[in-house]
Amino acid sequence: MDILASHNRNPAPGPGEGPGKPSPFYTLALGPGRELGVAVALVAMVTVVRWALGHLVPGLGVFSLYFPAVLVAALIGGWRSGLAAMLFTGVTVMSLFMRPQVNVRLTDPASPGNLALIAMAAAPLVVVGAYVRTLLGRLRRSADALADRNLHYDAMFESMLEGYALCEAIWAGDGRLVDYTIVDMNPALLRMLGVGPEAIGTRLTDGPGDWTLWLRLCGRVLMTGEPAGFERHEPASDRWHEIRITRVTDNLMAQVFFDITERKRADFRQAGLFDELNHRVSNNLTLVSSILKLKARATDNEGVREQLLGTEARVHSIAQVHRALYRGGQTDRVEFGGYLRDLCESIKESLTLDDRVAIEVAADPIMLPVDTAIPLGMVVNELITNSIKYAYPFPARGLISVNLTGADGELRLRVQDDGPGLSEESESSSAGLGMRLVKSLVGQVDGTFTVHRSPGATFEISVPASPPG
Repeated sequence: MDILASHNRNPAPGPGEGPGKPSPFYTLALGPGRELGVAVALVAMVTVVRWALGHLVPGLGVFSLYFPAVLVAALIGGWRSGLAAMLFTGVTVMSLFMRPQVNVRLTDPASPGNLALIAMAAAPLVVVGAYVRTLLGRLRRSADALADRNLHYDAMFESMLEGYALCEAIWAGDGRLVDYTIVDMNPALLRMLGVGPEAIGTRLTDGPGDWTLWLRLCGRVLMTGEPAGFERHEPASDRWHEIRITRVTDNLMAQVFFDITERKRADFRQAGLFDELNHRVSNNLTLVSSILKLKARATDNEGVREQLLGTEARVHSIAQVHRALYRGGQTDRVEFGGYLRDLCESIKESLTLDDRVAIEVAADPIMLPVDTAIPLGMVVNELITNSIKYAYPFPARGLISVNLTGADGELRLRVQDDGPGLSEESESSSAGLGMRLVKSLVGQVDGTFTVHRSPGATFEISVPASPPG
């Protein structure tokens, strides 16, 4: 029987075995009969050898070979096998090598007293052998568990779809990360980057390109322990990757690559379609604006003309938002400062003010959602139109100031003129369509509307920095 047969990494479970049961190596599958068999076999083998050597070496002690046999029995079969070997040794020696004596002397090597002492000395060998066997079993179990984990990790490393690289940092004397060595790469990453296994062991800076920002980010991850991620385009393969960097040790970091090419292409297609949609909406609104302007010029009724021009201005302000979206490449946000400047210029041109009324715009570059930009754009259009109508009737000259700031979690928009202020007549006109529209639009974005009537007229709107969608 080959007791030290090789252990299978994933043996098929036998009767009574389960996933958490030790493999047969650790118990050696020895029942009481086999433990007894191991002890008998060892003692018998040693007895034969001792008998043969006894004729060749007359001075050989009776127990010279039996102590090692007891120890080996305990190592192989445990304490039961060691104890059985010790008992069989005593029986064998008494039967074959000890002569009956009338006067017992302890100085006689074959005396029964010495036999008892030697049996007591063999008992610790049983304990030591069984303990060493237990330690070896634990060591082997730990080694096999580690091998199983490594096998699972290797399988995952080889089969995972995401790219993975383990990198070792190279530091400068001043503590900056200046490069790193690629310690390992999985097959998925090799395919993503279009390189072979020879890339393992190379340095980042061995490849062409400016790696300053990449190394700065990696250095921050290694020093702070906070993971970081970014997107990168590989021009050679025209692929997009999302890269996440995580610290493993103070000197090692893991980089995980996700291929997001299809997602980016879908985003580009969607952005292109959205740009086209904005462009068409802007063109259609411009067409509607032009028709309203033509109708206003064609009518002889001053009241109808005023209403048509007011409606045209409102449509035009909405068209300006879609034009800003188309130019900026954004799908749902507008740079409102630039939009205000364009809108005020368009209002001035549409009302043919020449140089009689100047419109000055001071606006911070603030990004706003479309749902906020459109109402605020229409509000500015209404307020400027009202200021021109009531503060600077022809041929009066003056200045209208539009100011946009963002601070303390709030967006502040102010339209101010330096005219005579709001009279009783103009105050009563605030119940008209234009002012009702302004208050309604401000309410849509959860803003507040305040009017200061002198000097001049000042209209202030405050809106939360992140208004509800």
